[in-house]
Amino acid sequence: MLTAITFALILTSAVVVHELAHYLNARSVGVPVRAFSVGIGPVLLRRRWRGTEWRLSLLPLGGYVDLPGMAPKVAEDGSLEHPDEGMATKPLGAKLWVLVGGVIANYLLGAVLLAWAVSLVPTYREVVTGAPVPAQGSEVQVVTAGSPAEELGLRPGDVIVAINGVALPGPDAVVEQVRSAPELALTVRRGAETLEVRTPWPLPGAGDPPLLGVQITAVVEPVGFLAALPETLGFGVRVIPRMVSGFVSGFAAAVTGRDTSEVAGPVGMVGLVDQATRVGLGPVVLLAAVINFSLAVFNLLPIPGLDGGRMLLATVVAVRGRPFRPGQEEAIHFIGVMAVLALIVLITFREIGALLAG
Repeated sequence: MLTAITFALILTSAVVVHELAHYLNARSVGVPVRAFSVGIGPVLLRRRWRGTEWRLSLLPLGGYVDLPGMAPKVAEDGSLEHPDEGMATKPLGAKLWVLVGGVIANYLLGAVLLAWAVSLVPTYREVVTGAPVPAQGSEVQVVTAGSPAEELGLRPGDVIVAINGVALPGPDAVVEQVRSAPELALTVRRGAETLEVRTPWPLPGAGDPPLLGVQITAVVEPVGFLAALPETLGFGVRVIPRMVSGFVSGFAAAVTGRDTSEVAGPVGMVGLVDQATRVGLGPVVLLAAVINFSLAVFNLLPIPGLDGGRMLLATVVAVRGRPFRPGQEEAIHFIGVMAVLALIVLITFREIGALLAG
């Protein structure tokens, strides 16, 4: 249940923020908005405010905004005519501003969420900057019963600040000393106390290779949200080429039947959310940031039906100086949407097959 709620919150917040940006950008250039829905499917509640019908719909898996001028008009004889309102009346610059709003919103939300994740788990800063985060010691998380660590008196919460003369060791340095040193000289910080532990090594029962019998994690300098935000904004730009490449190779693999980890369908996303919720808030926020960055980049792709595809066709119309035939542009977008949905279904079936195969 927690996984389902977390997944719905992540997805709905990302889509609602995306659609809200379309709403705000449309209003800023004088395009009215007929409806704005939180959720999809049957409408549960509706209220009219500032010329827009605000809806709460049954399925909490996204949302949508209804802009006039995005579809052809139907004449009295049933034929299609060019729309003469809303988006259809605006110049190219205004159209692009409305369409790109969702991409910008998901990018900004992704950067904010990633900065929050870094402030919660400072080791995530290595993902953002690409540079190793200096350790300030290693904290003991778990002590195995009957292990050498228990015999030496180590407890969860202890911080190893030195081992065999290596100051402020990270987990890798601790493991290296435990596996190779003929003795262990530990300096441990326990609250306000500093303890010295020295023993020949390995002790009986340490195994081969010798193990101390603890789970440890790096202690790093805390990172404030405001300090992390400029770095995450830059990360969101630098990651675009890698994400585009991942989408292209992932979709190609889905069509050709090759295995890939570049893209995840609904089943894969639920699995990732489940793993994150088992660990804690930090991984959940990190995953939400990645999903927002992914939505921003995906919607920017020049695929009909997506924001990038709509921007491309709007630009083509402006360059050629005349619109497509009534209904033709909508047909192109419909084909694009169906192609994307087919890929998602294909990826989902492959994920289900992988689960059933264990």
